[in-house]
Amino acid sequence: MGRPRTKPLPRGIYERKLARGRVAYWIDFRDANGERVQEHGGATIAEAARLLDQRRDEVARGTFTRATGSSEQTITAYAERWIALRRREGVRTAEREQAMLRDHVLPTLGGVRLAELRPRDIAELVRHLVASSGLSPKSIRNVHSVLSAMLSRARFDELIADNPAKGLPKGILPKNVRRREVAPWTRDEIERLITPCDDVSEDFTVAYTIASYTGARVGEIAGLRWRDLDTAARPLWRWALRTQYDGLPLKTARNTSESPRDVPIHPELQRLLAAWKIEGWPRLMLRAPRPDDFVLPRPPHREGRRPHFRDLPHHTSSSLGARVVHRHAKKLGIDPAKRDFHSFRRSMITLARTDGARHDVLERVTHNAAGEQIDGYTYFGWEPLCEAVACMRIAPRTGRVIELRRPRAAGDSGDALGDASFAGARNAHETGLSGMESRGIEPLTSSMPSRRSPS
Repeated sequence: MGRPRTKPLPRGIYERKLARGRVAYWIDFRDANGERVQEHGGATIAEAARLLDQRRDEVARGTFTRATGSSEQTITAYAERWIALRRREGVRTAEREQAMLRDHVLPTLGGVRLAELRPRDIAELVRHLVASSGLSPKSIRNVHSVLSAMLSRARFDELIADNPAKGLPKGILPKNVRRREVAPWTRDEIERLITPCDDVSEDFTVAYTIASYTGARVGEIAGLRWRDLDTAARPLWRWALRTQYDGLPLKTARNTSESPRDVPIHPELQRLLAAWKIEGWPRLMLRAPRPDDFVLPRPPHREGRRPHFRDLPHHTSSSLGARVVHRHAKKLGIDPAKRDFHSFRRSMITLARTDGARHDVLERVTHNAAGEQIDGYTYFGWEPLCEAVACMRIAPRTGRVIELRRPRAAGDSGDALGDASFAGARNAHETGLSGMESRGIEPLTSSMPSRRSPS
């Protein structure tokens, strides 16, 4: 750091301290109407002095106008620019951020100029939200986080000298109360939720089955594509889990190239996915699936769904959230109290360990981050991971057997969807999976159940 400044600043120039000891200089003058104007003057006193002389000369000649791109614009005006920028950058949460600003920030601070916004204004906004908005502490912190992100961009654009939303005194932001503890589904409840029935549509039954046998998070399941399934892997199919929906990195990954997982596909899940690809998926989407298609698409033609500009080709945390799971559980006579979609993850880990899976091996299937430091030096091959998954003793409740057939044209010798491994998966318990018996893994023998009314 240089020597501290001892001379006073010229009149009309003041400084603001930035991060890491940096300083920015601002100018303060009045326009032809006597209104006070503050503007970023640069990184040195000389730059600020030159700009101040220029602005005073413009005011004297009557040519000074408030620049629309300067700090004189209001919070509302800059919020519109920032949201438009977020959309151009492809930020998935841009619509949600716009709603937070529109509903909770702009009614209070929308008319304030960027240059005049102070930390006390942010503190007053937070106190107002706590007192009268009815938002939870977590939601209020989310609103503050979005506002802070917007002001950080304004600081980067040199429209403000510092972010007034940062560094609020302790106690102003409400404490983030931990949400209620989520309980796992029981073995009996899992088997009822993954059994096809008339009260739950096929795609949701598939979603619950994938979650029950893999322990994957909702975003990971929503982002699963057919190309991610390696049906040639033995002794079990492999799900090459690299990203979640919208191509975003996995939850615990620092970037898109870190922390991938290879998830074994349980024999029961293999049979369900085979039937889903051959019959269920084409019935839902009115065409055969392609490798880049999502395993769990959201069909635009589904009855009761109105077209919306935010419709996505895959499910999200909202369309597979707690309200949907609760509705289906109640139809099946299950009390969904303290359970949601994340409960499938807890259930898979609980049941796998109860049925004999080693916790250190199971962790490599369900989590990206390693446990102890020594785990980073431990390598488990593919077969131990398969054993940890295949030991789970849950299965859909059996009904009548469905023969998966389709009429073939003359000379058609291939599988219905060009993938013979899917066609043979429903009989895997008869033909055996290569290497499983030798490793002590016994394929389950239940047949693919039909869709039925809950008993």
